[in-house]
Amino acid sequence: MKHVSLLLLTAALTFGAAQAQNEMDAYRYSKNDLTGTARSVSMGGAFGALGGDISGVSINPAGIGVYQTSEIVTTLNFQNSKVQTEMNAGKVDESKFKVNFDNLAFVSVFPIFDNDVVRSINIGFSYNRLKNFDRKYNAIGNNLSYDLSAYMADRATNNGRPASAIALGDGGNDWRDIWRNQDWLSVLAFNGHIIDEKTPVGSGQYVPASPEYAAYSDLFVEEKGSVSTYDFNIGTTFSDIVSVGATLSLTDINYRMYSSYIEDYQNSGSFWGGQELQNWMRTDGTGWQVTAGVIVKPVQELRIGVSYHSPTWYNMTDYFAADLSSDFADGTSSYIASFSDPNSDRSEDAIYDYKMRTPDKWTLSLAGVIGGKAIISADYELTNYANNMKLFDDRGNALATGTGDPNAYIKNDFRNASTVRVGAEYRITDQFSARVGYSWMQSPFKNEVIDFPGDHEVVTDSRAATQYVLDGTTNYFTYGMGYRFSRHFYTDIAFVMKSQKDDLYAFTGADKTTFKTNNFQGLLTLGYRF
Repeated sequence: MKHVSLLLLTAALTFGAAQAQNEMDAYRYSKNDLTGTARSVSMGGAFGALGGDISGVSINPAGIGVYQTSEIVTTLNFQNSKVQTEMNAGKVDESKFKVNFDNLAFVSVFPIFDNDVVRSINIGFSYNRLKNFDRKYNAIGNNLSYDLSAYMADRATNNGRPASAIALGDGGNDWRDIWRNQDWLSVLAFNGHIIDEKTPVGSGQYVPASPEYAAYSDLFVEEKGSVSTYDFNIGTTFSDIVSVGATLSLTDINYRMYSSYIEDYQNSGSFWGGQELQNWMRTDGTGWQVTAGVIVKPVQELRIGVSYHSPTWYNMTDYFAADLSSDFADGTSSYIASFSDPNSDRSEDAIYDYKMRTPDKWTLSLAGVIGGKAIISADYELTNYANNMKLFDDRGNALATGTGDPNAYIKNDFRNASTVRVGAEYRITDQFSARVGYSWMQSPFKNEVIDFPGDHEVVTDSRAATQYVLDGTTNYFTYGMGYRFSRHFYTDIAFVMKSQKDDLYAFTGADKTTFKTNNFQGLLTLGYRF
């Protein structure tokens, strides 16, 4: 078989004019997992009205005012994650086991003597892991109804740039101008001979080079990293009835992604060639957030809480690269074309700085204490994805309006999302307690985006990574127990079963892949009060 084209394009530069953020980036860093101490997690995370637990303080800062003694506490998380994808070629399972250090916290109680209204001022510091990105998945399909080359051709046509504007090599454009000002995927596709320009020359209209849709596809993605916060808390309680508190959070994002998407083609039943698109991305970000809350205890048996989480303001930096290799044959000719930046270093090929604002949220909480032995609690949380999740350029200015504005896509594709958490605890003895809980997280995507994906362009930006996941509803089933060895030392354990069913697409318009996540976690918390 002759090689019509064998191309390796490495996109490597400091990215300039084109926008590199997108709505899926903003969402990835805005949604958190169910995390915390083993006690809180075993009760479904429903701790907004209880306090006295560092995870409860993360939900409602007024919870720090409930503390009567100082405390140091830490939690380990043992997680086994399993992802299953299903296309028409069958099911593929991927699993991963990891041990994480989820939190470390210190709370100090400073008594105020001779004061019956305010008995203490409580100050705390905590490290909390909010989200774990670690997962990998693989999806395989046959007889595609729409393939990447067709998507590339449609995307290049929509951009409307003539071939002369995106051509590289002898007689072509300088790579610096190309990569700074053009759509990466269109440049890769044209110079890799995946798409051709229609006649007449300069029309800016493109068609796939392949005679038929791909007969086989293979998508592999591996993600790593986390979102962590460093929280500084202060709070107190007035007359043993009203607790108030505030938190300043400094947040850190660390994300890594590698993806490979392969398609093979046939012509009249015979193998005709194929292509592989690879992407590497690393994202680092730092941000800050302010949270305030109040807990009211009108009677000894009842707690009512409310808290507000401001948006988190991030300074973000993306480093990314893309390679496209193709191998096509028509039995008549062969040639090799290549392009690369001689100064490139793939680990940090392209750099893009920007700012991001996550959505704000409100939490309403209710808890009841029954006979000094049982606790029943519930939280309702509303997150404002549609209106407050936004992206900005590196100076904090609004992005260009129009079809290329990712904030317009956020408003069109996202909605406000609800989270419900419920939990219960029963003290079997003075030392031993049993707990159970449940958490439900609503998908933030509008129903029409999930039900009619072909009618909605999901923007993955001017980078060449095209895959995305539309999250469905997330369910957490939790249980655990705690044991108090003495008035000072205690330990808690929790077990978490997470189930989630999503829709995976290799690119906009691709055949849907059913994407199921089933995680099992074990948490161990050790604490000391003094």
